[in-house]
Amino acid sequence: MSRAYRVCVRQTQNCIIRAEDHVRTQLEILEVLPPEQMAGLLAEELARRGFRRDGMRLSRTQNGITVTVETATATVTVAAEASEETTIQAERSDRAYDDAGPHAKVVRENLQKQLDKDIERKVSEKAASLQTKVTDRLEGELGDVRQELDQVVHRVTVEALKRKAAQMGQIKEMTEDPQTGSLTIVVAI
Repeated sequence: MSRAYRVCVRQTQNCIIRAEDHVRTQLEILEVLPPEQMAGLLAEELARRGFRRDGMRLSRTQNGITVTVETATATVTVAAEASEETTIQAERSDRAYDDAGPHAKVVRENLQKQLDKDIERKVSEKAASLQTKVTDRLEGELGDVRQELDQVVHRVTVEALKRKAAQMGQIKEMTEDPQTGSLTIVVAI
């Protein structure tokens, strides 16, 4: 009479899961002045709003969201990232006809392959969950970022129009309505 032995294999894996997401767009800035002057005005306005300069690129990280603006091309990248350390455990068991012989070895090898697949699946599930959180956080912040960048573009355009008017002649009158965003400049040529 043969006996069946229970073979159990357990595995624990510690890993760091990373997720990131980003959106890239172009600011629509009117070319009122030459491109290098417009880039300079854009850089000045962004610096006033807390962006840090790194050459022709300015960036700011707030609430886990990094906004980067390349002033020469007016390209904006909004990015979010996160990482999470996790421990994943899995266990599988089966029966073998011997406790330390060739059949038990084959059963253990098969169980180990199944465990590897189980752990890989669990890591993928956790990575997908973290990716969803990062994407949701990015989407939640995009509205505020878009509104702020619209204000930046408006301020840059207003300043460029003022400088262009001063180049054209003597400014006689200038009225600006902050509520509507309208600007009226009367120039004597």
